Amino acid sequence: MPSSPKIKKEDMLQAALELVSKNGYTALNIKAVAGELGCSTAPISWQFGGMDGLREELIPFAEQYVEDKYYSRNENELATFEQRGKGTIDLALENPNLFRFLYMGERSQLLSIGFELQTNNQDAANVYQEMAELLGITPKQVMDFAMTMMVYTQGIGTLIASGIVKDTKENMYHMLHNTGMTYLKGLGVKDSTLWDLSGGDRSDESNSNG
Repeated sequence: MPSSPKIKKEDMLQAALELVSKNGYTALNIKAVAGELGCSTAPISWQFGGMDGLREELIPFAEQYVEDKYYSRNENELATFEQRGKGTIDLALENPNLFRFLYMGERSQLLSIGFELQTNNQDAANVYQEMAELLGITPKQVMDFAMTMMVYTQGIGTLIASGIVKDTKENMYHMLHNTGMTYLKGLGVKDSTLWDLSGGDRSDESNSNG
């Protein structure tokens, strides 16, 4: 009798991710994952050593999924930073269960690629330096701006994922953009610099004048 095909670890994690996305973190257990895969619980328990192991390995797997699907690099560091904010809004709108799992206390550690500023990381320090040079401000001011906008964006996402705020994606994008531009103007960044770096988006000016 031929042996049953071996189920890959990545397939198990993908099934767990889909369960969380569809039904929320409380629906995640080894039996449910086995049901998604059409197998017994034995290979999943053997692979992860139990529910704690599955949960711990699902966290970076989910983080990478979010990174690949919702975040992307852009033509400059400021545009890339804004795109990450838009990606967070997209995640909250399109997959609120996954947003809650990663950001809202349904797990014990923070999302390492999202809102945690890694000031002792050389790559992060280089990004802050590049943004400072683009904007004509200090790296310390860039870090303050980044932290403020990360907390602001996470707050928007939390309200969306909780069902408290219901609005269009476009309005959320405008809100994010306008808040960032207003903050940077307060730091003394020139209007011409913001115009160039934002690709000519002056929605904040039209809104404030209207």
